[in-house]
Amino acid sequence: MEPGKSIVVLARSPKLKRQGHKLLKEKVRPFVDKALIKITGASSAANAWKSLFSPGEKIGIKLSCLPGRHLSTTEGLVMTVVDGLLSAGIKKQNIFVWERTNRELEKAGFVVGSSGINILGTDHFPGGGYSQRLEFARSVGTCFSRIMEIVDAHINLPVLKDHDIAGVSIGLKNFYGAIYNPNKFHRNNCDPYVADLCTHPLIKNKLRLTLGDASRVQANNGPAFYPKYALEYGGILVSRDPVALDYTGWQIIEQCRKELKLKSLKESGREPRYILTAAQLKLGHAHPGKIEVINI
Repeated sequence: MEPGKSIVVLARSPKLKRQGHKLLKEKVRPFVDKALIKITGASSAANAWKSLFSPGEKIGIKLSCLPGRHLSTTEGLVMTVVDGLLSAGIKKQNIFVWERTNRELEKAGFVVGSSGINILGTDHFPGGGYSQRLEFARSVGTCFSRIMEIVDAHINLPVLKDHDIAGVSIGLKNFYGAIYNPNKFHRNNCDPYVADLCTHPLIKNKLRLTLGDASRVQANNGPAFYPKYALEYGGILVSRDPVALDYTGWQIIEQCRKELKLKSLKESGREPRYILTAAQLKLGHAHPGKIEVINI
């Protein structure tokens, strides 16, 4: 890789296509293992996980569950990540698989509180869901989920989907699910609000890894599941650069729209400019010359 470039690994295979709403861990794990070796340079998947996370840390795994089980983060990808953390010596009780609400998790097919790990919504976090302290990140004023405060590191597991206001909703925008008032920040196609939010230290300093679930891609009429425009893409995106991953995911959605003979997002008046703003704020790269996409 050239100096200064960000790596985004794109894994694609028929094995990564959903059967209904499911994607089995046994099919996901080999691809995630290969991706992590590529982005860390480690000799094995176990060493890759150990290079990213340390025993004793508390790790938050942020899901995307709002659309329901047909377009949410798949359990197979989630449990692959959990197994990776366990291999790095993270204790089960220090793993937090979470979303905004228990209801969203259950609609996506997750069993709250299961498997010895913490599977919960912010609304059921012991002692209260959101911090009482008002935080500011440039143009954004909000209160964060207390899960964001107690963990040492985040792993973001978004889904690649179109968004009828923002253009796309992938990794960066998934953190709208970490604040109590996301409805306040949708003007101007969410630009610069998504990017500004992600400058906050609770996100910028703690986010270590993003794995985008592209097993099924919603190319239009998102963020809800809309079968007419949902493509069985059979992919996973992995990167340590959240902006580069979002930029790559954006291009995939544009390709899918082209296959469906739809206008580009720019022509539709909702180009996701907040991704470019995030790059300007030095949160990562959003230029093809600065991103190396590795296909596996």
